[in-house]
Amino acid sequence: MSKRVLLTGVGGFIGAHTVQWILQNTDWDLVGIESWRPEHVNSAKRLQDVLAPLTAEQRSRFTVHRWDLTHEFTKPICKQIFTKEIDVIISMASDSRVTYSVNHPGETWFNNTQIAYNMLELAKKHPPRMFIQVSTDEVYGDAGWDNPGHHEWDTILPSNPYSASKAAQEALAISYWRTYNVPVVITNTMNVIGEMQDPEKFLPLAIKRISAGEPMTLFGEEDGKTTSSRVWLDAKNMAAALVHICNRVTPTLCTESESRPDRFHVIGETELSVNDLAEMVAHKLDRPLLKNIVRGDKIRPGYDRRYALVDNNLKATGFRPPFEFSQTIDRIIKWVSDNPHWVYE
Repeated sequence: MSKRVLLTGVGGFIGAHTVQWILQNTDWDLVGIESWRPEHVNSAKRLQDVLAPLTAEQRSRFTVHRWDLTHEFTKPICKQIFTKEIDVIISMASDSRVTYSVNHPGETWFNNTQIAYNMLELAKKHPPRMFIQVSTDEVYGDAGWDNPGHHEWDTILPSNPYSASKAAQEALAISYWRTYNVPVVITNTMNVIGEMQDPEKFLPLAIKRISAGEPMTLFGEEDGKTTSSRVWLDAKNMAAALVHICNRVTPTLCTESESRPDRFHVIGETELSVNDLAEMVAHKLDRPLLKNIVRGDKIRPGYDRRYALVDNNLKATGFRPPFEFSQTIDRIIKWVSDNPHWVYE
């Protein structure tokens, strides 16, 4: 069934992939919000890249409104957005820079909590059928080396200011679910990878350094061998999961018998240490991996060695990711090779 969806952060890395996936794989109308802040240097470039291969009909279903989501919505911007009913709100926009949050905790906290508050207020005043709060695996903290992964509704134990701000977004969303009956659904994602990722993120940085014969700094343990481990999630699989949730899930509402909203873990299929992923990239590029392993806790306070989630709830809905990990890595390496301006400028 056709929907009208409001998506925040459409110029962001995951947001842009979600825009393209929705327009290519559904008949939905998509309303985007983007702040176009000067520091978001890649936002316009991403949207240009994702819209370029689309048909005129697909592009016609997408409108973008400029708004700084740390500010309260005004009547004029609401009139622009709600020309028709919004069926689903996907609250995705956040500042996800972990190292930046360690150095600027107040800015990260204010930005991310204000975004969540203003979006939930919007949903309270203009109720959608579903409100998806996009969160992260980092709210659970370190998964430990032997744990199969955090289950839905495990203890929230954030390790850094960024993950604390995301945990606060979740808490506020749950409170609006209980107090105002906002139909909240929470998603927690893994380490997302894909085309158009900011150059300082691990995978594009690894491709750049290995291609240039430059050494990589990897976060690890005291033994100088064990490096941090992550589960890697294709941005296209993330977008497909969001569309699947919109189509297959009827949000649980707060009642005497229901004490919490729906939560879905969106996970990748492959867990690799950062060393193993860098080795894979080096092998595919036929270049040596020059590396320097440093203790993560000495470089980044609040460093988590491993993130891992169990996705029982999402699997139960029948979701299967469309792309396998090997396809994802080959596609990203080729894209970076074909678009050197993105990583090397």
